[in-house]
Amino acid sequence: MIPVEEAVRIIQDAVRPTERTETVPLLESRGRVLAADAVSDVEIPPFRRVTMDGYAVIAADGAGAFEVVEDVPAGVFPRVRLTPGKVAKVMTGAPLPEGADAVVPVEDTGGYVRVGQKADIKKPVGTGKNFAAQGEDVKMGDTVLAAGTFIRPPEMALLASVGCDPVPVYRLPRVAMLATGDELVDPTQKPGLGQIRNTNTYAILGQLQALGIKPDLLGVGRDNDHSLTEKLAQGAAYDFLIVTGGVSEGDRDLVPAALEAQGYRLLVHKVRVKPGKPLVFGASDDGRFVFGLPGNPVSSMVAFELFAGPALRRYCRVPGRLVNMVDVVVGFDFSRKNAGRQEYLPVNVTTSNGEYLARGVGYHGSGHFAALTRANGLIMLPVDRKEVKSGTMTLARLFEW
Repeated sequence: MIPVEEAVRIIQDAVRPTERTETVPLLESRGRVLAADAVSDVEIPPFRRVTMDGYAVIAADGAGAFEVVEDVPAGVFPRVRLTPGKVAKVMTGAPLPEGADAVVPVEDTGGYVRVGQKADIKKPVGTGKNFAAQGEDVKMGDTVLAAGTFIRPPEMALLASVGCDPVPVYRLPRVAMLATGDELVDPTQKPGLGQIRNTNTYAILGQLQALGIKPDLLGVGRDNDHSLTEKLAQGAAYDFLIVTGGVSEGDRDLVPAALEAQGYRLLVHKVRVKPGKPLVFGASDDGRFVFGLPGNPVSSMVAFELFAGPALRRYCRVPGRLVNMVDVVVGFDFSRKNAGRQEYLPVNVTTSNGEYLARGVGYHGSGHFAALTRANGLIMLPVDRKEVKSGTMTLARLFEW
């Protein structure tokens, strides 16, 4: 068994950021990583843009009654150049008329009047107030987003503003999933004696979807060489293969040897962690990777959270996606007899009086996946720590999903 930190290092050293790119519609770009600089083909704003409803004025005119010479709503370009003693009615988003150098908010006037009538400007305003200068936000030719930027909703808006559609992005990996075990039946079937429904496929599927990845499902590999060989051969054609079950050391845990037969070098097998000890990670000479996750549902999800998820984010070039760690006050007591492994406990983290509180979720072991429906994170007990006391401080790792 190797420590968690060593397993993470081995995996991160093996999985390199992808160089492969593609273009996707702007509408589908959220959660992707930009593969080329986005350069603006316009100035933003493209004109002097009014930032509040009111009257465009010449600031030096001050307060008084002035003739309204034009009504300029958003989307209409003004035709009249303002001269001293004249004003224009303007709306938020409209271009500021030539000759004007400020906008008086409508609430500082006697209200709107029609063109040709007198507007009552009650409060003077300083030059440059209440409009944005042309090109104030972005100049033509500016690089608005650099290659490697993670695209969130604000980045989508900025890409739209500079006409970047479709968007060049780094490709997502092709991922295959395989569950193993003679005992597994489909969720649509009622289990018979000795059988259970296949839950791991759906748990790991959801974790992959949270990363924006849509895997191909290979079904269930049975605990015999022929079935496993056939299924693993299909999965070996993918960038990443994720297998659940069959990775421990029982007579019917055939996955590690079968993976080696498919050309994977097993770089990690067994980690000093609870749950998730039987973790397998392998790499091929041509840049394919495999994760063998434990069969117990909580073990597989925690192992994905700690090892597979970070590797996939690294491959996808997702930058700065540090694990969301928060300081929490523990709201329960927990003790263990064996402290030889780093242990992760599911918790529900809430806020109270400005601090985070981690409550227990009734978790009783790695087969108790119903407890995870009440959890939104994990707390960790390091090697040699045997207990956690209510009221003590520790770190919680919040689930990305």
